[in-house]
Amino acid sequence: MALKAILFSGMGSVSECADLDRQAWNAAFRSHGVPWEWSWDVYAELMRPGGSRQIAARFADHMGVSVDAERLDRTHQKLFAARLADGIPLRPGVSEVLRWATRHGVALGLISRSETGPVRALLQATARVRDGIPFDVTILRGDVDQMAPAPDGIELALYELGLAPDEAFVIADTPVAAEAAEAAGVPVLLCPGRLAETGGFATGLPVAH
Repeated sequence: MALKAILFSGMGSVSECADLDRQAWNAAFRSHGVPWEWSWDVYAELMRPGGSRQIAARFADHMGVSVDAERLDRTHQKLFAARLADGIPLRPGVSEVLRWATRHGVALGLISRSETGPVRALLQATARVRDGIPFDVTILRGDVDQMAPAPDGIELALYELGLAPDEAFVIADTPVAAEAAEAAGVPVLLCPGRLAETGGFATGLPVAH
């Protein structure tokens, strides 16, 4: 079938923002007097399995301590959005993909484990370099029961666009995002971001260089 949609799986497939996310978590910990400071390696390991909406809760369980993980997450989301609002570039090639899709009538989707605040901040911060091109569908973590590597987000995006899996393809920056696309039966183009350094992609899938 003809290509009808390109789905960006994760904010990191649009802009390399993982370290800003890590910094926002550490700022949230300081704000609430939690004596944690996640290094890049610790953060990347927490992100590697995917699935969890609440990595602070998972880390607390690992450490055998009790924290108000929901409160930490709310503060983190606000701080992450603020950091994104300061400006962040698109990843190489993203602008060209967006313009190509617009010229050819191909729908665009964004699937993210974040909430509305950070995603809105990312879209506002990149609006100029995106030439104002919008995403036709945006799926956030509150929209689905399970996060990647479960296919829920991709399946919901396809449903809202009224498309079959073979009418779209996914741009993925991490192994778990690629696994979600494969589970949904959607072809994947791998564009490894910094988080992918901690885990290899499945072989046999196309990789953008």
